[in-house]
Amino acid sequence: MSDEEEADVAAMLDLSKKKKKKKKKPEKDSSDKDGAAAGGDGKATEEDLSAQEALLVEQDKAQDTVEDNFDRKADYTYDELLDRVVDLLTVNNPALVQKTKRNIKPPQLTLLSSKKTLWINFQEICSMMQRSPDHVYQFFMAELGTEGSIDGNQRLIIRGKYVPKYIESLLRKYVVEYVTCEMCRSPNTDLKKDPGSRLYFLQCNDCGSSRSVAVIRSGYHATSRADRRAARNAKG
Repeated sequence: MSDEEEADVAAMLDLSKKKKKKKKKPEKDSSDKDGAAAGGDGKATEEDLSAQEALLVEQDKAQDTVEDNFDRKADYTYDELLDRVVDLLTVNNPALVQKTKRNIKPPQLTLLSSKKTLWINFQEICSMMQRSPDHVYQFFMAELGTEGSIDGNQRLIIRGKYVPKYIESLLRKYVVEYVTCEMCRSPNTDLKKDPGSRLYFLQCNDCGSSRSVAVIRSGYHATSRADRRAARNAKG
């Protein structure tokens, strides 16, 4: 073996001259990488937030403020607010303010004789007003100062001669006093008698108000022989 070959063998057997292998470094977590990418230890995140806040402030300053001349900033009076509430109720609840209309026909009269007048559509008018024929009869007899009767066809026979215009004027008086509500002027009412006080009360079905009505005075009563006899017996 030559000297060169011996030197090569000695170099291969010399462990001190061998290169050490490099140790692998442990891989970092993905969260650390993200933190490092963001700037490390969250410092870049706080800077980003502060930069965004500054950008928003600049945008607010850059925008022009437009004043609304019609915005009164709640400077409304009580009457104006009340009108607005009524308007909203009218639009959203039309049934609350819709008034019921009733058309009452004029009275149809004819002369039965020189001393009697026949009211032909007496029952029909009572039905339109939703009032009892007896109550209407008592009112007209008291106002006319006469007497009458209701025949089998529900027609009113009045003693005396009367023109339709006069009966119509009395009919309007009856409607105002015993049919129409004084609060809302609605004819949708009921006339009920209180058993305790024996007074009639007008109850409105639209607004709910109630009021007492005038008592009908006693009508004209012709003096008969029995009445004269009773008067004489009372005196004697």
